Amino acid sequence: MEGILIFIGGVVLFIGMTWFWGEVIRPLRQLQRLIGELSEGKKPKGFVARGAWGLEESIGQLERVATRLEGVTSQGESERVNLQAILGSLTEGVLVSGREGKIVLANGQFLRMFDLEDLPSGRTVMEATRLVEVDRAVEEINEVGGVRGLEVQVPGNESRQAQTFAVNMAAIVEGDQERSGVVVVFHDLSKLRRLEVVRQEFVTNLSHELRTPLSILAGYLETLEDPSQLKGSEGKKIWAVLQRNCERLTLLVGDLLELSKMDSGQLELRKMARPPMEILQEVQEDWRRAFASKKVKLELECPEKLPAVQVDSLRMGQIFSNLMENALRFAPEGSVVKLTGKLGEAGREIEFTVEDEGEGIPEDKVDRVFERFFRVDGGRVREKGGTGLGLSIVKHLVQLHEGRVWAKSRAGEGTQIILTLPCSKS
Repeated sequence: MEGILIFIGGVVLFIGMTWFWGEVIRPLRQLQRLIGELSEGKKPKGFVARGAWGLEESIGQLERVATRLEGVTSQGESERVNLQAILGSLTEGVLVSGREGKIVLANGQFLRMFDLEDLPSGRTVMEATRLVEVDRAVEEINEVGGVRGLEVQVPGNESRQAQTFAVNMAAIVEGDQERSGVVVVFHDLSKLRRLEVVRQEFVTNLSHELRTPLSILAGYLETLEDPSQLKGSEGKKIWAVLQRNCERLTLLVGDLLELSKMDSGQLELRKMARPPMEILQEVQEDWRRAFASKKVKLELECPEKLPAVQVDSLRMGQIFSNLMENALRFAPEGSVVKLTGKLGEAGREIEFTVEDEGEGIPEDKVDRVFERFFRVDGGRVREKGGTGLGLSIVKHLVQLHEGRVWAKSRAGEGTQIILTLPCSKS
């Protein structure tokens, strides 16, 4: 009898332990695992929630919370990716600072504008931009709210030109009307401001170029009222001055009309394949006498078997006419002007060069020589003739031929004008 009781007790104990394991211990372990995965930010694995003493309901509720959190996290991640894509595609620089004035977000364009290698999170606006006006405006907006707009100048250095930014700032206001920071947008106005300077210089120079010959003409025309002034050698001088300034005006108006055609796209090219050597030989022949009369040696260096280039012969003559006229104007007596042609580095273009041994151009002005009416030394250059539009015409014509043109020069070391044209595909 005692053995039977022991057996029954063992069975009951086994059943109880099995129940306790299945209904209490296992659910508790599942609950522990679920909490651990949530605390680590992981997506919990699904399972059937079973257990006693309310454990089943607790685990089920926790799983539903985890599912909702997963949805919120997924939505937040999607919104974050979308925000990054939008900010990355903007041409404006954008930064967001927190309530304490520290940067919490910035896009790639902002980093490029201020030569920053990485995200300036945790730094102040002043530390990232070095712009006192912007830093003060951000502080004011954090204190009183509202929006601000201002224009700031960033000085240039060895690696970049001076920059001008339009800066717009606004407070970030949350649902409870509490200010949580400031968004700042930088729009680069540098190119626009430089174009305005070029336009102003163009108008000033054009006015001067027109006024000078017109004033001379007006002054000499007064002498026509006295016929005695037109007799003998004095009369010949007057007619020569009138003729020279009329020609100057004609050249100026002609160059302006030529540029106008190019700007409006009305200039059509009639291209044909021509060997580079043939082009340069024509240039040399056309200018041989003019250079000889000034005692300037004209040298030609070009391999004969270079690929042909597709060019409009008339316009190529115009390009080299402007380049040779400049070279002759500034080449000192007894110097050498070199005409060269060679295959470009990539092997897909021909590189032409006109090089003189003149007074050269200061390095800080080399990039501006193709601007309309730009003169390195206005007074002295104007005395040597020319309209100030020649290199601008050259640049436009080269670009119409799908080529490039640039200058290399230093003061006192002569000047190289280099242009490249694509090789003919045929």
